[in-house]
Amino acid sequence: MEGPSAIFYGWEVVQYMNYLLDAYLRQFPWQVRISFGIIALSVVTIVVLFILFSRKANRRWRNDNEYEKYRREYESAFRDILHTEEKLSQEEMEYICRHDRSELHQTNGMVMARLLESLRMELTHKLYIPNMRRLCRLTGVQEALETNLLKHKDVKRTLQILMTLPCRVSEGSLAVYLENKDSQIRELARAYYGFCSKTEPFAMVTRDVSEPFNLWYPTIFHRLCGWHVAKGHPMPHFSSLISQSTNEDKKALFISEVPYWGTEEEKRSLRDFLNSSSKKCCSAAIRALALIGDPEAEDELVKNYGSLFPQAKRETLRAVASINTGRQVEFFRQAYLHTTSQKTRAVALSCLFRYSQEGRKVFYELANAGRDDNQFFKQIEIIEQHEERRDE
Repeated sequence: MEGPSAIFYGWEVVQYMNYLLDAYLRQFPWQVRISFGIIALSVVTIVVLFILFSRKANRRWRNDNEYEKYRREYESAFRDILHTEEKLSQEEMEYICRHDRSELHQTNGMVMARLLESLRMELTHKLYIPNMRRLCRLTGVQEALETNLLKHKDVKRTLQILMTLPCRVSEGSLAVYLENKDSQIRELARAYYGFCSKTEPFAMVTRDVSEPFNLWYPTIFHRLCGWHVAKGHPMPHFSSLISQSTNEDKKALFISEVPYWGTEEEKRSLRDFLNSSSKKCCSAAIRALALIGDPEAEDELVKNYGSLFPQAKRETLRAVASINTGRQVEFFRQAYLHTTSQKTRAVALSCLFRYSQEGRKVFYELANAGRDDNQFFKQIEIIEQHEERRDE
């Protein structure tokens, strides 16, 4: 004879299963019940993590497949466009790609951005690529990146791509990240702001001229300056930035950028920092004068040599050798003879060897004089000969 039956619906099923489980576990002590609970929770956690990792791996696998597909189909055409110096129209780029705008916009924008990013890394020697922004608009990359910013999706990676390309997004979509709590996102957004703004491109990167900067700031600042020079935009006043900054590292950075982007007056003012109490500023000024190759600065470099600290002395030797007027053979000789620093002697001999034929003659005279071990001179000679062969 069958017993009474009941039909459960919805939440009642869960309650009934919970009742059965509770009835079953009551026969065990509480320690065993807790152990069962821990095991069950661990199993559920592992299953959830496995599902999440599987989805992520599957998404990465799909993106990699898409990337390879786009690379085979578009890489050659994109490379031709990016290597072209004159600005191309949309029709010309569509002809090179063999696809029109509507077809290119149907691709995965973020995967296409990855392809453009890899091509941009091949052209790191070029600060400005005329057709990069046009290609980003044509392929839908610009739209995809701006959408990510507006939806706060994968913001850090998006800003990194924008910094590499860089294609232009609206200042409004970027503004919300300029004061972000995450320091990396904040610094990336402020640096990229310079590539978007036409009115004040250097406002963000030079706003806090006395604050410490991170490792990539010098590279970004140099690239930003090169970008705006290529587009014919005015540079910031480096003399003002140097005088306003109280941070030695930033002051030295601004000094080191003067040879590339500064005015003639700013380049001449670099000599004032040869007597600076800041070692970093002094070294930066010496290296900057070497880059400029100003013969008029040579006498001042030689004159200040005796009062400098050891590192600045070595920088001065290299700077004088770089300017290379041919008049300072005796200066290098005296620098070698009147120093107790092995490093300074090595730099002085290296400068003598590559300075001129007369300098090389003095190098061998000093080698024969025997002040240092012949092996020391031999090492300098081998290194410099190797450098000469490499430069040929």
